[in-house]
Amino acid sequence: MDKSKSQEQYEEKREYPRIILDSPVNILYKLHQLDARIHDISPDGLQIRADAESLKKLNPDNEDFTEENAPLLDITFCLKLYEMEVRIKVLCKISYSNPLPETENKDVMYGLKFINFEGDGSLQLEAFITQEMTIF
Repeated sequence: MDKSKSQEQYEEKREYPRIILDSPVNILYKLHQLDARIHDISPDGLQIRADAESLKKLNPDNEDFTEENAPLLDITFCLKLYEMEVRIKVLCKISYSNPLPETENKDVMYGLKFINFEGDGSLQLEAFITQEMTIF
């Protein structure tokens, strides 16, 4: 699968390691409630996998996402932090989207950049990443 130019540019700028994570994520965009799966997470964003219907709701005109037109998404997901499950709510912006091969369970991948965490979400995410990095 070829990466889009925006995804390649994003990957080149990546500062942090990714933590592979298969976990549900809830997306709220305008009046649409969408379900997807987190593929990986880092301190600055996450990659999710979703079905083609979500892409139609997020991008009905099938435009390339740019800094100016990328939708803002309200994202909610849970992480296991030591023995607790913490719920994180964060506003994200789409950095890129690409189709996935037919062998995947989902149709589309999205790269999301964290914009603004609710409450202690950024501290909880940082603790989760530290926890996962020390396991190895």
